[in-house]
Amino acid sequence: MFWPRGVWRGRLWSVAVVPGGIAVNLPLMNMPLVNSCEAHACAYNTDHSCHALAITVGNEPRAHCDTFFGDDSSGGDPVQTGHVGACKMSDCEHNVHLECQAPGINVGYVENQVDCLTYAPA
Repeated sequence: MFWPRGVWRGRLWSVAVVPGGIAVNLPLMNMPLVNSCEAHACAYNTDHSCHALAITVGNEPRAHCDTFFGDDSSGGDPVQTGHVGACKMSDCEHNVHLECQAPGINVGYVENQVDCLTYAPA
């Protein structure tokens, strides 16, 4: 089988091409997109776009991007846009069972820390 990936309507999809040429679209996950990221020094950031397949946000009391990695190397998948994999900010209005339910988030600097700017206390 051949499993190419892509993003369509904000969801990560995989297409299975099996012998005989049958193609089946399979949703891989329904995770919020990282719409923008201002953390220029992050290895996953290219031109304000996150390329980590899934970031983790959290540790109260701040909504840090725990995936931030300040390094000169280039990380992530250059053809994919980052998603929110987990959110440890249980007091956020978008958080349900430690999963982000916002349609998308923005990541940037708050007091020189890389934080989720979409975080909103419930």
